[in-house]
Amino acid sequence: MSEKSLKEPHTAAERNRETMKTRRFLEELAWLFKTYSSLEPSFIAKVLTSSVSENATATYAVGKYASANPNKQFLVGALPKVFMDEMLFPTNEHIAQFAESVMELQIPRYSKKSKYEIIGHIVCETDALNDQKLEKLVSALGSLADADDRTKRFVRDRIAHNFEWNAIIQELALNDNG
Repeated sequence: MSEKSLKEPHTAAERNRETMKTRRFLEELAWLFKTYSSLEPSFIAKVLTSSVSENATATYAVGKYASANPNKQFLVGALPKVFMDEMLFPTNEHIAQFAESVMELQIPRYSKKSKYEIIGHIVCETDALNDQKLEKLVSALGSLADADDRTKRFVRDRIAHNFEWNAIIQELALNDNG
């Protein structure tokens, strides 16, 4: 719970808004209880127990695996998120240019492939990157993966002024470290 939600409302208007919000919550909760009144509590308990058990199995399996290089593990999650951002990579060509410039990776016939195929190809090729390139790429992609509007505008501006992706990545990595 956030600190903000624990504060008491100070003004009459704030108290009134909180009272109305609480009333709406209770009305919705009452509606939910009525709507799902046919559910047996023992069945609900079984569903919750089963769900927790399945999640624990997945956590155990994932916990047993530890990547030799956490940068590569990060890239597997970050690259798809960044490449799916239509504002940064509106076309397959933009993704292919990024891969060629930053990763020195050629994407053959990228215009005939789906975005998902291109991203999959790039993700699979991250294993071949050396540690220096990985660190630079991870730092910059960390900035892009959680990019705010200012960072996205910075990248779009650099692209509009014909900056190479390699220069953009270096600048993002520099800004992230300094």
